[in-house]
Amino acid sequence: MKRLVAVVLVTLLLFSLTACGGNTTTAENEPPASDAGQVEPEQTGQETDSAQAGDGKGVLCENYRSYKNARDDFQGYVLEQSENHEIVSTKVSMVTAFDLKIFNYVLPLEFLGESFSVYGKHDKDMETMMLQTAWAKDADLTYNGAGSYNLKGTDTDGSALGIRAMYDDASDSLRMEGYKNGELVVVFEYVKTTGGYAAQYYFETVSGFDKATPITEFCTYRTIFDGNDGSCARFDGMDSEPSTIFCVVPEAASFIDGATHWFTVSNGEFTGNLGGTGF
Repeated sequence: MKRLVAVVLVTLLLFSLTACGGNTTTAENEPPASDAGQVEPEQTGQETDSAQAGDGKGVLCENYRSYKNARDDFQGYVLEQSENHEIVSTKVSMVTAFDLKIFNYVLPLEFLGESFSVYGKHDKDMETMMLQTAWAKDADLTYNGAGSYNLKGTDTDGSALGIRAMYDDASDSLRMEGYKNGELVVVFEYVKTTGGYAAQYYFETVSGFDKATPITEFCTYRTIFDGNDGSCARFDGMDSEPSTIFCVVPEAASFIDGATHWFTVSNGEFTGNLGGTGF
């Protein structure tokens, strides 16, 4: 019965997701511990039942989807409102952390905790089966209790991937660290605000060009929004990951202060600076 439920859930979820292949090689790398800017909820070291079946409370994947849906609504509004804005309409991608760049790391967030929604408790076999179908054939999941997960697997290039995810129900906040062959390659965090969300992504990307040569460096993407009002920003050339917002609600203005590129939309009107052009 568990296998049947898991297969049905995978099919439904994959209907709206881009397929992501896997490799049968077993990854040996555990996601290393990271102390940088990290606030961890209390750990029990055991698999615990922290959510009621179907209510979404404390379920990582369900609350992550709620964040993502709200973010997509905000970004959709920005695209619609900026159609006639000559700068934002052409340069909005400069401050948008498209998930495709870090797809292998955010994809598992769609599944972590799904067994709580079905059974009201953690079921490793069910969630592992889903991850092996949708993420990596050798996916190996560990639930540490209190909303904390470790995941490892191998991508199609044979690289060992590691993911460390923590969800705090009290603040509706998530922190995910992604590793490739033991090296930190991405940090993603979000936290619920009074009327919306604040989120940040930290990863290496092409930030510009020197003549025809791409400039690749670590950047931090930040967004904070309440309904249709909010801001998006990118900080280029980051030497280290940004200050954590896990369980911490930032102040809207200071959250994007000092950004290399940014915009704010309020009542449908844009202000900001994208690609060196102010408006």
